[in-house]
Amino acid sequence: MDEHRMFDAIADIDEHIIDKCLSDDKSVKSSRSVSGKRRIPWYAVAAAALALVFLGGVINTVGIKLLQKTVSNTVSLDVNPSIEIKLNRNERVVAVVPLNEDAEKVVGSMDFSGVPLDLAVNALIGSMVRNGYLNEFANSVLVTVDDKDEAKAEELTRRLVSVIDEAMIPQGGGAVIGMTAVHDAELEKLADRYGITLGKAMLISKVAEYIPYYSFDELVMLNISELNMLLDPKAADVTHIGTPKTSIISSAEAVAKALDAAGYKDAFLVPVSGKYVTPAVDAYRVDSREPDTAFELISDLCIENGELVYWVEFRDGAMKYDIRVNAGGSGAEIFKCPVWSSYYGLTPSHRSRLVSENVAVNAVLKGIGASAPDIEALTIRIESTGSVDGAVTAYTMEFRYAGSLWTAQINAETGEVLNVEHR
Repeated sequence: MDEHRMFDAIADIDEHIIDKCLSDDKSVKSSRSVSGKRRIPWYAVAAAALALVFLGGVINTVGIKLLQKTVSNTVSLDVNPSIEIKLNRNERVVAVVPLNEDAEKVVGSMDFSGVPLDLAVNALIGSMVRNGYLNEFANSVLVTVDDKDEAKAEELTRRLVSVIDEAMIPQGGGAVIGMTAVHDAELEKLADRYGITLGKAMLISKVAEYIPYYSFDELVMLNISELNMLLDPKAADVTHIGTPKTSIISSAEAVAKALDAAGYKDAFLVPVSGKYVTPAVDAYRVDSREPDTAFELISDLCIENGELVYWVEFRDGAMKYDIRVNAGGSGAEIFKCPVWSSYYGLTPSHRSRLVSENVAVNAVLKGIGASAPDIEALTIRIESTGSVDGAVTAYTMEFRYAGSLWTAQINAETGEVLNVEHR
């Protein structure tokens, strides 16, 4: 039913109600049934007609205002600012709701009431650029459409992705992610808990599916550009335009910084494909000009305290290196000890949850009064110990020291030494 027919239907209902009221009035019935005894003056009829016209106009005006203020669907925009745009059936803005402090800065004192959706989106994107939320190092926008009509939601999502893409061209372009809202009780709870839109909760969920050892708690602290960088490019029910840009250095750049910090100059890297199942881990073969320095290396992108970091791991002869490189490109911390792990090379380490192997080794050596040069034939592996209900992820160490064979277990999540034995 189009808008004009709806207004006509309201008018029809009004006339029916008026006729019913008139038919229930006995004096009116009497005056109509006694022909010729009492005629209603023409000016009274005219006045009644004018009153009905006025009443109909008031009702129509009220009806129009109600329709204009009735929310038909919601569009959410996420960068770091999170904003909801509530629309009526004509895609005019009913309200723009900032969901966090950054969004309040973007919306500012702008009044969007009654503004067409495309114009409102362009104004908000422009404000995000002016306020520095969209720039060369954070260029991704997430748009999510929530509408009961699934086909309409999909069509509007595709259109808005194009609108936002065009709006960002003057700023050098950007990357846009488009999704239609899927109401999931668990995701809605998470969105409420963290003060984010349902759209961002959906995006985080898709990243976590693609890289299972990233938790929701960790991912929620990343911005849309960083999440876009981690998103499966083949993710279902997601529309992509553009390439995400962030201040994050590449895996190869992180490896180069790590090797430089470890003393390897002009090392030649060859990517090794197909060995690791997670997209957060890259493998390389390293060839150096120094003799006997060809080895394999892995670069593991992790989240620590809301920041992305690379852990670069490799073994050089009898020495095991773990090098932490800030993903922003600053700093490289080196941890090393004479250790070779069966864990290394089998599965990527999750550094944000487990203490490093070096921390575990040093905890044991400190407890027995030894240092790294004092021990021989050190091996370390990671495994689950204990019952199913009380399973603990632990490092198991074996090494020779002072003429004895030592075995130790360390809680890999806390660094606590569980037991030490020797014979």
